[in-house]
Amino acid sequence: MKLSIAVPSLDYGRYIGDCLESIRTQDHADFEVLIADGGSRDQSLETIERFCAADPRFRLVSRSDGGQADAVQQALAFSSGDVLCFLNADDCYVSASVLSRVVEALVARPDIDVVTLQGCFIDENGRRIRRVRTRYHPLDSMKLMKERTAVLQPATFWRRRVWADIGFRREFHFVFDVVFFYEAYLRYSWLELPGEAAGYRWHGGNKSAQISSARITELAEFERLKYGAASWRGDYLRAIAGLVALLDRLPAASVSKRAVRLLVNGLAFFTVYRMPGI
Repeated sequence: MKLSIAVPSLDYGRYIGDCLESIRTQDHADFEVLIADGGSRDQSLETIERFCAADPRFRLVSRSDGGQADAVQQALAFSSGDVLCFLNADDCYVSASVLSRVVEALVARPDIDVVTLQGCFIDENGRRIRRVRTRYHPLDSMKLMKERTAVLQPATFWRRRVWADIGFRREFHFVFDVVFFYEAYLRYSWLELPGEAAGYRWHGGNKSAQISSARITELAEFERLKYGAASWRGDYLRAIAGLVALLDRLPAASVSKRAVRLLVNGLAFFTVYRMPGI
């Protein structure tokens, strides 16, 4: 079973070597790495070209794109694998057996279309910080994916037919992967496996850490996609996005925005995600 791994890259030269090396050393050797670089101006391309020259399984397939969703979509357009995934240039796999575990699970369970594992946060030097918690509430489970689509993207893999059917929505910049996983949840069968597979690198540039009006507006659009144009959940998050945009104009904006995030996510937790979080 062949795996196709898309690697979107843009100015992460300090991390991409670790990312590609964590793929190269996998004990399941039947894979291809399709790298889409968005025009890096640091040492990224030098590192990418070194891996491509040393191992034909690594290919630089694009040097420009319209954002991360477009980069992943472009890369996977060149794919020939049975199983697909994407690993951001600043992330990595944390063991050499990640791909073999995924293959074993899919071979044993032909009824399963998506396999997702766990992961950990790592710092800028690759040191483990703590486990990524995709489930906070004791009542949380895959059954609440409509209310809270909590999936660790670099530790999730899917059969080719899933991507061919759904693809990534290029109009989303911050939450395109969340939208993809939600739509895959609606149409396909999932398997959660224990154990850490991916290192999610935590640094100042993480999109998921941003408390921005643009990101929350996308989350509002996601709510409308799930619940319809008249969804109060979408209107609620649009109001939060407007509040965050207002706070950006004030002194101590970062402190105020963190307080908003704490309040909104606290309400989401105590209502078991009947109210959306950010």
